[in-house]
Amino acid sequence: MIRLAHFSDLHITAPDCSWQLSDWWNKRMSAWINLSLLGRGKNFRHSERILTALRQELKQRNFDHLVFSGDATALGFGEEMRRAAELLGVGEGPPGLAVPGNHDYCTRAAMRSGHFEHYFAPWQSGERIGEEVYPFAQRVGPVWLVAVNSSSANRLYWDARGRVGAAQLARLEKLLAGLESGPRILVTHYPIWLAEGRRERAFHGLRDLDDLVSVAQRGGVVLWLHGHRHEPYYHPGSERTPFPVICAGSVTHCGRWSYNDYTLTGSHLRAVPRIFVEEQGSFRDGCTFELDLPI
Repeated sequence: MIRLAHFSDLHITAPDCSWQLSDWWNKRMSAWINLSLLGRGKNFRHSERILTALRQELKQRNFDHLVFSGDATALGFGEEMRRAAELLGVGEGPPGLAVPGNHDYCTRAAMRSGHFEHYFAPWQSGERIGEEVYPFAQRVGPVWLVAVNSSSANRLYWDARGRVGAAQLARLEKLLAGLESGPRILVTHYPIWLAEGRRERAFHGLRDLDDLVSVAQRGGVVLWLHGHRHEPYYHPGSERTPFPVICAGSVTHCGRWSYNDYTLTGSHLRAVPRIFVEEQGSFRDGCTFELDLPI
């Protein structure tokens, strides 16, 4: 039996970020408008309080491993990355796995800076193919957690698509083929399906989703964990997806704030959503769901 905590989409902001003139002509501009002028920032006004409570949960609930599926930041600044890592206590408590979200790679400069990989380095150890950070795999008891970077920088203000890329897909196929036996759980930021069972709309989904699903299926993946969407949901395996898929939602989005507590026993997964209670400043259990994995 192993226990995992899965949380996502923090969208932390920080004062005195290192703005550049070029930021007003790239994707960071539209993200700032959404955050500051269109009211998105109000959704995350309690983020630091919630993450303080989450940090205590992660220390006290006897998790074997932590899974963070991206969007530590609102605008992809290094100052935001540092603050998010501090609030989570990265490197303290249980070991973890972290992948970046599209907000963490808000611009090409943010992606090239390596800020996410620097501040979340303690949660990015593992087996790799070559020198590239992604993908990587971590052994947790009998299970392999496999991290894939599905986020990429986009130029157009309205473009929120992700991409794994042919080179990373090739490394992923080789990595999955070379791992010792054990169930494989894939972790990305971007989803396969939305809550209602359809794909993301244009300019919001994963460009090479079909290729990633094919590689995952051939590589023995039995469960896919992701974030990106702020409402938590799950899909059992189906003809369209040969393995279950779980979206953690956002742990800090007002009114939706939650993370998932997983217990995996053999092929049986029991998931307990842990929902933040504003009045108490702590988390409580939500409605449990259970899945049988194709092991």
